[in-house]
Amino acid sequence: MNADLIGWIGSIAFAICGLPQAWECYKNKTAKGINPVFITLWLIGEVCYVISVLIKFGCVAWMMFNYIANLFSITVIIYYLVLDKKRSSPKSKVHNP
Repeated sequence: MNADLIGWIGSIAFAICGLPQAWECYKNKTAKGINPVFITLWLIGEVCYVISVLIKFGCVAWMMFNYIANLFSITVIIYYLVLDKKRSSPKSKVHNP
């Protein structure tokens, strides 16, 4: 096995790992139970890795595939975290006396 093939296998595995959670958020229209600190740290980690890879290696397809897919998953999850927060805010609730 060469290094590029191993890289693609790892990249695909990492890219896919966030998709089930993003799908659950999309399907259920909520991100309840997901810790915002986890998502924030995941996002910071992905952004830092992308910058690092671009500086060290330039744009390497198998590396970028993973990061782009993970950033997509993070975006979907953050969208539902924000939506959940808006839904639970006192201003969004109708007050019937």
